[in-house]
Amino acid sequence: MMENSTTMVKITNVHKVFGKKLHVLCGINLEVKKGETVVILGASGSGKSTLLRCINFLEEPTAGTIEVDGITITAGEDDKKRENHILDIRKKTGMCFQSFNLFPHMTVLENIIEGPITVLGQKKKQAVLYAEELLDWVGLTEKREEHPSRLSGGQQQRVAIARSLAMKPKVMLFDEPTSALDPELVGEVVDVMERLAKEGMTIIAVTHEMHFARDVADRVLIMDEGVWIEEGTPEKIFNNPDQERTRQFLAHIL
Repeated sequence: MMENSTTMVKITNVHKVFGKKLHVLCGINLEVKKGETVVILGASGSGKSTLLRCINFLEEPTAGTIEVDGITITAGEDDKKRENHILDIRKKTGMCFQSFNLFPHMTVLENIIEGPITVLGQKKKQAVLYAEELLDWVGLTEKREEHPSRLSGGQQQRVAIARSLAMKPKVMLFDEPTSALDPELVGEVVDVMERLAKEGMTIIAVTHEMHFARDVADRVLIMDEGVWIEEGTPEKIFNNPDQERTRQFLAHIL
């Protein structure tokens, strides 16, 4: 739930062009307040995942400006501070992907403490204590010494969320975190996302979980061919959309 009016993420006129012709993002603007949960919907290939990857510079925007928690980077800038600013933004943004990206040779606990120790310079004891809290929070305390291959997909994704939270991010980016899961495992991951939202985490989620979009989101945005075609409250988008393309898209997935 939204906490206050402080801007946490601001995206200004962001474009992304792959090669010479593939214009995937076409002047995207988005402002997300602290504690707000924003869900992005749209057909496959509409640019949703690319936008998320541009926020933490896993993908370099072609043009435009990204701001996260007061750190601003303009696409195409080339100065000595830029690399540090990108690192700062990545520390502030946790990201969960469709694939869980856990280190297969490490235990669950080792996966979670790796970032805080190597990136944040935490002492191991401190990192382990927080990792244990997070494992309890995602309901996987008993799995701390297991390797990822011995976990279900839902368990692996919950570990991936815990690993992101171990870095104490200001924003969580979810890129279709349940799309690789068997249907019966989806709920356990959505439950964790819901609890994060209730506890005031700023969330930008690309997801086809309509229950999450309807019940948890503060705002829903519909993307098509690299532009927003509609945005509003879940009630407005699902019950009374303005755009025919929104109605067509929702008819396919509801």
